[in-house]
Amino acid sequence: MIKEVYRDERYVLGQADGEPFVSIDGREYRLSCHPYEPCLYVKSPDGVMTAVHNAFDPSYVLEAFSDGKTVTSITGMEYDAEDFCRMVEYAAGGIDLQIDGAEKVFGDKAKKKNQQPERKTEEKQPAGGPLLRPASGGIIEDDPFYDLIAGYPDCAVDYVLVKAGKDEKGFDAHRTALLWACIGLFGEEEDENSWKYDIAKAVPKQISAEELFFLPEGLHMGTENRPVTGQKLVTDGGKRPYWQAFLAPPYGGPYTAEDFRKVNAALFPNGTDKLDVCEWTTGWSDYFDDGREWWGTLCVTVYDPDLDRFAVLMASATD
Repeated sequence: MIKEVYRDERYVLGQADGEPFVSIDGREYRLSCHPYEPCLYVKSPDGVMTAVHNAFDPSYVLEAFSDGKTVTSITGMEYDAEDFCRMVEYAAGGIDLQIDGAEKVFGDKAKKKNQQPERKTEEKQPAGGPLLRPASGGIIEDDPFYDLIAGYPDCAVDYVLVKAGKDEKGFDAHRTALLWACIGLFGEEEDENSWKYDIAKAVPKQISAEELFFLPEGLHMGTENRPVTGQKLVTDGGKRPYWQAFLAPPYGGPYTAEDFRKVNAALFPNGTDKLDVCEWTTGWSDYFDDGREWWGTLCVTVYDPDLDRFAVLMASATD
């Protein structure tokens, strides 16, 4: 069964037996995506597979076009159905490229579409970031969780609660939540003391709630109140597990495994079974520079469908 979303003289965009495709001059290219990263796969009629990183989930794209909407890439390029087909055609036949490479097909059009009017000085975009303030969603400022976490002043983890935006799904929704967290933590006024960031360079990976909230059995505190588990703590600038970020700041901390459980119970009062979790790379902001040198970094967005909100967890520290 074929369902068409768009058709013109060269292109047909739709689904065949539930699988997205683009037909280009009669040649059918099948579309799919990686379930754990924003990677669009384009399979040619000859079986050649092209990966377009930081691109689109084709099912989401078809749904948006069916509703008469456009979609926007992480570069700020706004797509209608014809644009999407042109990008796929340009990318097809390659092996591995980024979305900005595929968008070269548009030339200057990529800069002209989604162009923002000149803004007043007091309406600066987020410090160092290429994206404007999101049109939906927003920071939650009056949740009881903030009162609880204030009782943990030595905690190295920064927490920001964010309202879920409208008409966004998957990694796009998580990226918007991360941008709101940056606005909340770093501010919107750019000066020499503000953290710089470029959300477009952040790359997500879906992980399970079990992985995020993992806590070793028999955890106890040893010298300098550091967790003793028989496992090597992260000291090479890599990603630091959430439990270690909470319990093991650079010079140790006063908190216990029970504190870790208490904070998470307040953060996710309806449990963790339904949570949608994304772990992000950290090379996109100098907020993470100290942690990348030694202690480690943490950057996670967690969507709670019961509360329709995100919790953003970020950490970076040094000695």
